[in-house]
Amino acid sequence: MYLAGWAASAGVLAALLLIIRLLKYGSPLPPPPPGTPDYGLLRSVSMVGDLAFARDVRDRLRSNGVRATLATGPDGMVRILVFADELDRARRLISS
Repeated sequence: MYLAGWAASAGVLAALLLIIRLLKYGSPLPPPPPGTPDYGLLRSVSMVGDLAFARDVRDRLRSNGVRATLATGPDGMVRILVFADELDRARRLISS
């Protein structure tokens, strides 16, 4: 019981520190490049014109532990989307 109180206090302190950091420095994620559609927390790692190929790329990323999904943009191109913190790893996996 005593330990649960300390754990709850540490959780509240961590949440407060995160809120203060976000208020002081803004969003921790870099903004997407200008002219690209906004997908929230997701970033486009690649654009292809073929849905079957996009699914293959997505499946390759997923099999390597990268959370990935697909979206069709306003230009008809299929975008492979990943979370911003996994963008560099996904680019390395695609290029290899």
